[in-house]
Amino acid sequence: MFEKKLISLDIGNKTTKIAYGSTNKKNIIVDEYDIIETPKDCINDGIILNAELLAQTIIESFKNNKIKKAGLVLSVTGTGVITREIQIPLSTDKEIGQILEFEAQQYFPVDLQNYTTDYKLLENVTDSEGSHSRVLIVAVPNKQIEGYIQLSKLLKQQLIAIDIPANCVIKGFSYKTEQVFNSQEEFALVDIGYSTSLVCIFRNNYLKFNRILLNGSSEIDRNISAEFSIEEDKAEQLKISYRAASDTQTEVAAVRQSEITPVIERGMGNIVADISRFIDFSNSRDSSNRVQRIFICGGGSKLAGISEYFTNYFNLPVELLPMGNELIYRGKKGKELFEKDYIRLVNVIGGLVRK
Repeated sequence: MFEKKLISLDIGNKTTKIAYGSTNKKNIIVDEYDIIETPKDCINDGIILNAELLAQTIIESFKNNKIKKAGLVLSVTGTGVITREIQIPLSTDKEIGQILEFEAQQYFPVDLQNYTTDYKLLENVTDSEGSHSRVLIVAVPNKQIEGYIQLSKLLKQQLIAIDIPANCVIKGFSYKTEQVFNSQEEFALVDIGYSTSLVCIFRNNYLKFNRILLNGSSEIDRNISAEFSIEEDKAEQLKISYRAASDTQTEVAAVRQSEITPVIERGMGNIVADISRFIDFSNSRDSSNRVQRIFICGGGSKLAGISEYFTNYFNLPVELLPMGNELIYRGKKGKELFEKDYIRLVNVIGGLVRK
């Protein structure tokens, strides 16, 4: 399990995150990483549309960052990916596989002949009702899987695993030793991406619920574009410049802070409303515990004032996900830049953790 070099890829509609490294018993070691623009029209809703162009772009990054041949881990997401958390009688890993071989279909509203399925044991629980196993089961469309397999061949790397973001988060968290992650406090991790947002709810270091929400920071770009009649790439520049209030040199600087603030907050309103509904759902499913803290990460989490906005909305402590001592960076970009970019690399770093 340890010291085997891996390349972890998280391919989004806007950017592709790359991490190259390994693990030992105590640390996740990142030898190098990169965040690159995903070529336009190469991927949509997690489905690869142009594997050749995407592979060329990623290979160029490999060359620039001296990323060598290694095992490849790909993170897959999208509305076609279905996850279910189920509870079954206490079972061994082998028994779970046998149970799901015959019973998986009842948990999914699709024909599983067209899907690839897998599972992960989340935890074994003993309560007043007896002992049982909580299991995460996943179904991914075969056509979507085929696109990722084709990409791995074009990259000329050995495909080790195709994973989902929630499981990558779990694996990354397994290395964290800070008290906040080991307490019995229930917390939510919100990864705000460009087109979607991932919400994971944890208790006692175990994943309790997770959901992909169909809202991301692109919602803000669209609102700015419509409000000020500018193209979406210019709208994104305006959103980025808003993160640094002292920046007055952008070509959209004519838009005053007072004018853009309500537009950004309107876009954020749709995102937090979806998150709130999911947290309410989680709280309603288990009255013994409730979300008490929220950590945020992903590209959208870098927007100025977002922690304060979330805090006011949810009336809960909200902060950027902290980078722990378990992470060691050995690359040439420098520790300062890595620590700044970490908030966008949470999923892809977790992908380096393999058994």
